[in-house]
Amino acid sequence: MGDKKKSHKFNNGNLSNMDLEEYKNKLDDLKRSVKSLEKIKKKNKKIKKMERKRKKILKDMKSKKHK
Repeated sequence: MGDKKKSHKFNNGNLSNMDLEEYKNKLDDLKRSVKSLEKIKKKNKKIKKMERKRKKILKDMKSKKHK
């Protein structure tokens, strides 16, 4: 219980103590995180679109089967 997780949020005091190189590294890490999240979001959109197509096809197949 004594362990505290590091927060990704920075306050002004932390920024003044941080050297420029460390700040750039953290900024690069955050940029990579944003890019990977954007890729995941895009992939999820494609999956949802494919699921909607699949549902529509199944619905069409059922309706044709009952005719």
